[in-house]
Amino acid sequence: MSLQPGDGGATMPATAPVEDTPPRREVLLVDAPETRVRRPGDLLALVASLLGIGFVLVLAVYAHATTQGVTEDVQSAVANVLRQVLLLPVTVLEGLVSFFVPLIVLVDRVVRRSWRSALEALATGLVAVVLAVGALWLLDNVAPVSLTRGLTITSEGDTVIGLNVYAAGIAGVLTAVGDRSHNRLLRWSWNLLWIVLALSVVQGDQTLPGAIVAVLLGRSAGLGMRYASGVLHERATGVQLVRGLRRAGLDPVRVVRMDPVLVGTHAQAWTVTTSSPIGYTERLREPAATAPDDDGARARLDDVPAGDASPADLLAAVDQEGATGSDTIAPDPLTDPEQVLQEVSSSAVRTLDVESAHRLYAIWDVEGRRHDVTVLDGDRHVVGVLASVWDSVRLRGIDRRPARSLREAANRAALMALATRAAGVRAPELVGITESRDSVLIVSEHLPGARRLDELAPAELDDDLLDQLWTQVRAAHAKGLAHRELSAEAVLVDRAGQVRIISWEDGEIISSELSRRLDLAQLLAMLATLVGAERALTSAARVLTRDQLASMAPLLQPVAMPSTTRAAVDDLKELLATLREELVELIPRADVAPLQLNRFSARTVITLTVAVVAVWALLSWMNIEEVTAAVTRANPVWIVVAFGMGLLTYVGSAMGLVAFSPERLGMWRTTLVQVAASVISLVAPAGIGPAALNLRFLNKARISTPMAVATVGLVQLSQFITTVLLLVTVALVTGSAGSLSAPSGSVILAVALVLTTIGVVLLVPTVRAWVWEKVAPTMQQVWPRVVWVVSNPRRLATGIVGNLVMTAGYVAAFGASLAAFGYELPLTKLAITYLASNSIGAVVPSPGGIGPVEAALTAGLTLAGIPAATAVSVAILFRVLTFWGRVPLGWAALRYLQHKDAL
Repeated sequence: MSLQPGDGGATMPATAPVEDTPPRREVLLVDAPETRVRRPGDLLALVASLLGIGFVLVLAVYAHATTQGVTEDVQSAVANVLRQVLLLPVTVLEGLVSFFVPLIVLVDRVVRRSWRSALEALATGLVAVVLAVGALWLLDNVAPVSLTRGLTITSEGDTVIGLNVYAAGIAGVLTAVGDRSHNRLLRWSWNLLWIVLALSVVQGDQTLPGAIVAVLLGRSAGLGMRYASGVLHERATGVQLVRGLRRAGLDPVRVVRMDPVLVGTHAQAWTVTTSSPIGYTERLREPAATAPDDDGARARLDDVPAGDASPADLLAAVDQEGATGSDTIAPDPLTDPEQVLQEVSSSAVRTLDVESAHRLYAIWDVEGRRHDVTVLDGDRHVVGVLASVWDSVRLRGIDRRPARSLREAANRAALMALATRAAGVRAPELVGITESRDSVLIVSEHLPGARRLDELAPAELDDDLLDQLWTQVRAAHAKGLAHRELSAEAVLVDRAGQVRIISWEDGEIISSELSRRLDLAQLLAMLATLVGAERALTSAARVLTRDQLASMAPLLQPVAMPSTTRAAVDDLKELLATLREELVELIPRADVAPLQLNRFSARTVITLTVAVVAVWALLSWMNIEEVTAAVTRANPVWIVVAFGMGLLTYVGSAMGLVAFSPERLGMWRTTLVQVAASVISLVAPAGIGPAALNLRFLNKARISTPMAVATVGLVQLSQFITTVLLLVTVALVTGSAGSLSAPSGSVILAVALVLTTIGVVLLVPTVRAWVWEKVAPTMQQVWPRVVWVVSNPRRLATGIVGNLVMTAGYVAAFGASLAAFGYELPLTKLAITYLASNSIGAVVPSPGGIGPVEAALTAGLTLAGIPAATAVSVAILFRVLTFWGRVPLGWAALRYLQHKDAL
């Protein structure tokens, strides 16, 4: 047959396409037998389910009206329609689905001889039912009414909690079996479960929050089982790994795993026989030759008895997917895998990042060339996504958009590898990249004899080597590239002494100025850990401009450094401070003030936590109706006076701290610290929160911790002594204890017994020595401060006056709060009522004395002759003005002091 062109041209013979037959190879594979893996995604989904349960319960409490209204709207709009449309009663349909869905799923597992999966699903369903029953018991017997009312329904005239334990069990079974994306039966089962739950809500058999909580409980049980037991992996291993390497353009004859998973694991050797195509040249196959579905592969794996299975059986059971009939894998009894690993490790230094979370392989082709392979697995992709999200949230100016899929991450890595080579940077060449099952294989050039920078001897780190490194980074920056993780592990030195930079996967092609400055700062810090600060700066000065040198100084901070650099030196902060100081000496006009990279710090987290707990405490303890009633009935003039007298207490407290401090403190800033303590008081027992804040303030004022502890202890001791002396003085002046009655005989007897017991115990030398051992350090710290204060009459007087001002402020505020309701007490009775009641209430260790102090003040006023109803209002108003109402001022003061780095 020939072709005759219409223009009369020459005849062209027709030729059949030439079909290249790929060579059949036997490939030695040394790997770890890997059948089940714990997926971080399952753990993340478990945490999300638990958080979802909490969120739904919070909505049931605080958005009860909304959830109930939505449920009622759905019921009224849909119930009648369903009754007319459905031929079977809704309850019958629910029962059929609830019975047959889990039964069909379990039977499907058994038919496929996936015994382990069936047993795990059944066990998970039982666990989910137990969790649901336990949740019902807790809701019935422990939970407050505000929580249960959003979950209750009326059944046969009785009010019960609408939490369906069977729905939880079914959700547990379906979750334990696997992902719905891999199984059509699971997809339909989940859809039917949601239909049943929707019908239950419409019929009023359960509430919307109850239905969601039931499913989330089942999901939690299933995800917990999956993470604890592991799931069948979707990774490219065995035959699929070798086929993927051939698709990437290689013809391998030996494949050896190199990452640390083989440490402590019994490596196995297999012979993989394959004739799969080399390169992206797969032929179209007939439908009969298509691969079996994933469930079949999983069934084959579960069909192998765990006790009798060989590593080859376990690996081969999931490695035949997509393989032709001629592709086989079998154990290699003639090869010692440990010997192979030893030869590989000694014959050529590993240039792969052996600490990587990815799988790493060394391969040799038919021509004897070695290549390095990094395998990205889909079940590990979520770890990289979370790391990128965390960096983006934690750091300013760092745009780390996570790859949404494994293929996107691989494309990004390949693009960075090509870009670095095009920019003239000495980096390993990308040889090939392909996808196999749920893995991506990235093949790169192997650098024979290359060593990491931190593996070189000090004598080998000469100036030429350091200059090469700076030059390579500048070449990348000149083309807009940034590495962003420059550490000693990312720098290799080959046999010729040339520097090569690897691990560009997380880099940027269109980089920002901040990213390039971070590279320079990371490189400087990394070299300083290896050759010292002086040599590192000298090498940078030989290659970089003065502006580039100056730009590094604000970024020399631990948060900007890779984890390996932080771990390479004991005191990284000191090293970075030395680098900044030497940069100033080299470039006097350099701005060395650290650039704010952290979006938030530990201090910010603590402050936010304190604020959340404070708001929670206020909402939990305050009765808004009582407070509103008390404030509206009170005289506004006296309210203002009471609030002003309460502010005077800050001045008195600051005077005491200033007087007893060994260093000079500013009165204004010290007063602001006392204002800020009003926020901390909400979440700590009375006196502890302000003491901790004062201690922090003194430390920031460069007062040593032992001296600061002694000073704070002395301040608290002086306040206690002043309160006791005032209480005794007032009692003596009035000739009685005011309106407070003397203790009963039983109380006096109990006190006597306690004192006698303490005296007898202290007679034992061992106990006395132990007590002194605990008390002595504090006494040794406080006593010198007491002697020092006593020897300084002016400071002692200032401290005493400050304590009196603080106490007088509280007493005056208490009296003004009483006057706001038209009552008054003699000054002596007012003082002793406040001092005694507040002291008694503060003894109970509740946050800020919330609750006990109000009760004690109310009782004290009642004993003093104030009507009980008025006493309650006075106590509430006083606490609003001197405690709760001052929280906004404390918050503002705390933020201001943190901004000024005073706390």
